Amino acid sequence: MTDRADQLVSHLSSLELGPASDVAAAREIAALDPVEAAHALKVLVERAKSSPQAGHALAAAARALMFGSAADLPFSHRGRIYDAAAEFGLPEVAALFVTDAAAKTLDPNAILPVDPKLSEMTLGHKKSLARQADPMRMARLAVEGDARVIRELLLNPKLTEGVVIRMAARRPAKVDTLLEIWRSPKWSVRASVRKALAMNPYTPPDVSLKILPHLLQCDLKMISLDHALHVTVRELARKLSKRTHPRDL
Repeated sequence: MTDRADQLVSHLSSLELGPASDVAAAREIAALDPVEAAHALKVLVERAKSSPQAGHALAAAARALMFGSAADLPFSHRGRIYDAAAEFGLPEVAALFVTDAAAKTLDPNAILPVDPKLSEMTLGHKKSLARQADPMRMARLAVEGDARVIRELLLNPKLTEGVVIRMAARRPAKVDTLLEIWRSPKWSVRASVRKALAMNPYTPPDVSLKILPHLLQCDLKMISLDHALHVTVRELARKLSKRTHPRDL
């Protein structure tokens, strides 16, 4: 099945991550026979850390599975790929299709810190501020956690990786905030941001399980032992951390 994997790498590795690549990757996966798709994705998972091209292709495929429309990648086809992964014993591929609640969720009644100045602003004002805010205000906007504001903040050219890492690692955290970070083409490919997201128990497994193939063995080992994280995330991290050769998974 390496020919199909090479095909995916060839077609997806040159795409700039974002809405356009979500469509293209979804259609590429939909064009494959379910069994071929499952085995091709397995190869991408195996190559993700050693090959930048395969890693980028896997990132594009993972985004397509989460953000691609049913018109481009029908749910019935996704289900058949998942079934094929389960039938052939490919847990690393089946995990790409898992949807479940995070190990921890923010209590809707929890009282979060409120910036008095921000609380008086309209949504439009906050979004405008997010596009040009200085580091101090960035931190305040991030704490508030409105996904629409976070989306604008992630586009701010003054935003640093350190701030994004703190946003991704923050506990408790709003799911929408973490999803916006992972949705960001610029920040979701940063190794340290990926690690922070995967290690946050408030990150949905849908995201964490797609990140694990990109992480270092030492990080996978830490995740596998962290009982604050979702059991499915810990289990896949354990399997991936023990892999010394693609055949070992």
